[in-house]
Amino acid sequence: MKLPLCTFLICTLAIAAQAQDVRVTGGEVTEVGIYTSRVVTVTSTTNVISGGLDGLDGFTLLQSTTNVPARVGTRFGFRYRILGAPKNVPITLRMVGKHPPYTNPQTGKTGTRDQYQLHSWIGDTFTSYSFDETWELIPGIFTFEVWHQKKKLCEQSFTVVEDEKGKSSNQ
Repeated sequence: MKLPLCTFLICTLAIAAQAQDVRVTGGEVTEVGIYTSRVVTVTSTTNVISGGLDGLDGFTLLQSTTNVPARVGTRFGFRYRILGAPKNVPITLRMVGKHPPYTNPQTGKTGTRDQYQLHSWIGDTFTSYSFDETWELIPGIFTFEVWHQKKKLCEQSFTVVEDEKGKSSNQ
């Protein structure tokens, strides 16, 4: 049986990438704040309390800050660089999110920590969190960690504060 040419090429490239000496040496945060983006995919998962992971396009910084208003629709996070070689080679990261305790009313799941695997690459990328539901609007410290194997590459913390703008419009 013959493999189609594109299947053969994909398999050959995957084997070649695995054969490369991939070295992840560290990570660095390059930009932090409140962002806008377009959600292009949503993947359901039981590894995060919210129940899903967003695939994003057009990740654009609106405000450079680590203080974030607890407001539905707010997306905050950071750009970071995975250091190592060769550039753009695929790697798997472990993403860890720590946050004040909250409960998803649809699933009943409560927690202060989320963790999931992310297919990424050596080079520049980003991560974020979006307040999509009112039950997520808990003031406190939200911390994102990026891990490769057993090594923490970088982390960034944000202080989520009560939404003063929303508060004044409700009075």
